Amino acid sequence: MPVELDIARRLSFSKAQRSFTRWVAVLSATGMAVGVASLIVVLSVMNGLAGELTGRLLNAVPHVSIMSTGSLVESRALSKRLQADWAGARASPFLRRQVMLRSLFVSAGAELSGYEADQSSGANVTVVDGDLAALFTERYGVALGDSLAQQLGVGVGDPVDVVLPELSVTPLGAVPRYRRLKVLAVVSVGASPDSTLAWTSYETLQKLARARLPDGVQIRLADPNTAGIVAASLIAQFSEPSQVTTWADTHQSLFAAIRMEKILVSILLSALIAVAAFSVVSSLTMSVSEKRSDIVALRVMGLTPRRVMISFLLHGLMLAILGVVVGTVLGLGIAMNLEGVMSSIETLFGWSLFDPEVYYIGGLPTKIMMTDVFIIISGAVLLSIAAATYPAFRASRVSPVRALEGLQA
Repeated sequence: MPVELDIARRLSFSKAQRSFTRWVAVLSATGMAVGVASLIVVLSVMNGLAGELTGRLLNAVPHVSIMSTGSLVESRALSKRLQADWAGARASPFLRRQVMLRSLFVSAGAELSGYEADQSSGANVTVVDGDLAALFTERYGVALGDSLAQQLGVGVGDPVDVVLPELSVTPLGAVPRYRRLKVLAVVSVGASPDSTLAWTSYETLQKLARARLPDGVQIRLADPNTAGIVAASLIAQFSEPSQVTTWADTHQSLFAAIRMEKILVSILLSALIAVAAFSVVSSLTMSVSEKRSDIVALRVMGLTPRRVMISFLLHGLMLAILGVVVGTVLGLGIAMNLEGVMSSIETLFGWSLFDPEVYYIGGLPTKIMMTDVFIIISGAVLLSIAAATYPAFRASRVSPVRALEGLQA
């Protein structure tokens, strides 16, 4: 074993230390463990929530949209070609309008989408009531998101008035264009689209909006993560790149907010690790003062200042690594069993921590990303090295001559 490592081991784990100095070192390692574990658990929960929310959104929204594809015949031909080019893809012409829905006493804004074929069957949504297939067999029907239907106070079989922001000229003057539709299904995504989602057939919306051409073609892929590849391939085929958008483009603000929240939480919780790392300064400073006579003896025996500094750096690093290892094991253990821990707490106390009737996600899903764990461990070790540098430098500057003169005096 190298001399520096042996000295660091004795400084870190020797029982010859004063009890107060030993407790300061233990508390420094404990603080490091708590900070690392907290950051791993919180980031795992945020990754899990973001993944759950993204998955639910992708169950309802199109993965790739191609705008202004020409006539309905051309859009149908493009849809068939896209389904042949990309295995498992479902493509269909569509129309989309921002509308106002009115029930007997309540009004609410919605995004009404019309599909020529039953593209909604490719969407992995939960049918709360009714039948989605009825949209394409019955005229003037609509499917509403669960939250939107509750806001309007309507259910399957009830009528709703769809008002477009367009005017129709009548003998009585200009009036908003509207049509009464029948609610044929209520669906749930389990995310924010539930409050604005409204689906109907292409023919119904075409008549309501008096649209001659479709807005474009929407594609649902077997793997939503390939949307960027598909979009890049399609952009090369069209003269205007802005014609092609992916789900990441349409919900860019949402995912940007999720990333910003993760960064801010990481910065705030990193303060715990920083405080624990710089508490190593106190531990090492006390150790240098306590072991001053031992440092003099080592210097007299021929240990160079550089080797003394390395010994105390390793001393601080050992404490930090001990805390990082304990914190990593603890954090990974909690993150992997968080659902079970929450279920036990709810069963024991009879609480419902996340009521599904209030929150879209009735729990805390976790997703451990090893890149996050690696960054946390690396950051904790680097902070510990930076904190241990000054006390180690002070130890290397202890002069044997002055120390002996002080003892003689």
